[in-house]
Amino acid sequence: MIHVFRLLKMIGRYKGYTLLGIFFHILTAVCTVISIPLVIPFFQILFGASPSDYPPPDSWMDLEVLLNYYFSRLIAISDHFIALQVVCLTVLFVFFLKNLFRFLNSYFMVYVRNALLMDKRKEIWASYEAMSLSRRNEFKKGHLLSLISNDLAEVDRCVLTTLEFLFRTPLIILGSLVLMIWLSPKLTLIAFGLILFTLLFVGRISHVLKRQAGRAQELLSRIHILADRYLSSLKIIRIHHSSGHLRNQFNALNNEHFALSNKMLRRRDLASPLAEFLGVATIVALLYFGTYEVFAGSLQPGTFFAFVFAFYNVIDPAKTFSREYANVQRGIAALIRIDEFHSSIPVRALHSLGSDLIEFKAELAFQNVSFTYSDDQSPILNRLNFQLQKGERVGLTGLSGAGKTTILDIILKFYPPSEGQVLIDGTELKELNTIQYRSIFGLITQAPLLFHGSVQQNIIVDKDLDSSKLSHVLDLVGLDGDFLSKTVGDDLARISGGEAQRICLARALYRRPKILIMDEPTSQLDLVSRKSLIERITFLPRDFSLLVVTHQRELLEKMDRILVLNNGQIQDHGQYEDLLHRNDLFKSLLG
Repeated sequence: MIHVFRLLKMIGRYKGYTLLGIFFHILTAVCTVISIPLVIPFFQILFGASPSDYPPPDSWMDLEVLLNYYFSRLIAISDHFIALQVVCLTVLFVFFLKNLFRFLNSYFMVYVRNALLMDKRKEIWASYEAMSLSRRNEFKKGHLLSLISNDLAEVDRCVLTTLEFLFRTPLIILGSLVLMIWLSPKLTLIAFGLILFTLLFVGRISHVLKRQAGRAQELLSRIHILADRYLSSLKIIRIHHSSGHLRNQFNALNNEHFALSNKMLRRRDLASPLAEFLGVATIVALLYFGTYEVFAGSLQPGTFFAFVFAFYNVIDPAKTFSREYANVQRGIAALIRIDEFHSSIPVRALHSLGSDLIEFKAELAFQNVSFTYSDDQSPILNRLNFQLQKGERVGLTGLSGAGKTTILDIILKFYPPSEGQVLIDGTELKELNTIQYRSIFGLITQAPLLFHGSVQQNIIVDKDLDSSKLSHVLDLVGLDGDFLSKTVGDDLARISGGEAQRICLARALYRRPKILIMDEPTSQLDLVSRKSLIERITFLPRDFSLLVVTHQRELLEKMDRILVLNNGQIQDHGQYEDLLHRNDLFKSLLG
């Protein structure tokens, strides 16, 4: 039950719409209960009752006598046909109000449920965005997709059902039970035993369903993860004929999910038919005892049918409860998984206190920096020291696994150093506002990353359009202005690799970075495209510093200084020609 209150607390953010929805829920329940005794006058008219048959009540608590008396008065002041018209119009009016209130409830709750889903999507996105790189590398995209689609769908189904159970269904059941007791305490007592048994039985089924629903969603998440792995590695899988291994994994998960879903759905579907059968059995018993009471003269026919109608308004919501409560449990289980994911991500202070404006005036320095991904691994970087001066062009090269990309990740504050300090103009990075700090960088990665949209949208991204600056950037990277309107596909199939990398370069330059970082920018390009890009990089203005991770001879030749990295340390540094003559590792890296 605590999770239901958590859900209510969440939708409490939308207090106005929620209160209106609850208000109309209550009015719907009230109209439902009021409609029950309206069957009594039909039977009075049908059986030709006269006013003398129904004396005035001794107490307003005697509902049967009270209702019979006032309906008989209606017949007395008019004929039976006029009384029938009044009763029909009254019934139509009550049911009109009931369905109007039901619509108004749905009208306001649509906003609440969609707002809750929107906010939950934002929370999931923010948590994933705030996730550290080390955690993100362990996290599977399929799990995120499952959270943002399947689990949220379960929560969506849970919201309205929960509110209906809490505010409308209990009122209908309670009002109908009070009416039943008022009409005939004896018949009411007969029905209570079976209702109690039904609720206990449904509660047991729902507990099992909640546990099975969590396991089913976990299996579905693993299926999504496997499908994502297959799609992202399709070419390699087909070339090496290794699809059988993944197919076996997929079939195993799919079969387990199939078996569990069968058990879960069969158990869920058992609750409603059983509740219906028990309800029918109770009604048969009530018809038997009620008819006996009518024949004995202790109960009027109209009152008896009103009692049966009231009991139906208890059984039908109870039957719905047995069917929908399973959905509530599944929705709550999904809500718990979403909250666990959200709470498991520590909030990183991207907007924390620090310098509001960061200027790169002198140098970026590593001082005795060591880094390791986990305590049981050997360090990637080991007491590393180097400086990047303002306006300087530095090349970084070394064997694979030497720590080149790790250096870039530390510079960009994706990872903090395990030991030592990284300083920019004498200020340690951890003291700086992360967002403001990253704004001084431009980044080009080994694989060009472009978004679906036009070339112009890919260049300016979230910046304001400055036509003169955009034109200048296009000239620097060698792109034609007519190229701006070309659409870029998600898979880059519509442009060449060289064009994609130049678009990435234009995007980095459009930010007017203080430091431009390139991580193997030419490794995936053909010879012609590589030479063209290197030429463009060579003639870039020197109003920013340049740090390039590369093994390309032509690019290293253009650097002011080259750092040779080996075993997490700077083994040597200097200009291209000097290193070529004295450093065997450097010569071997160039092939």
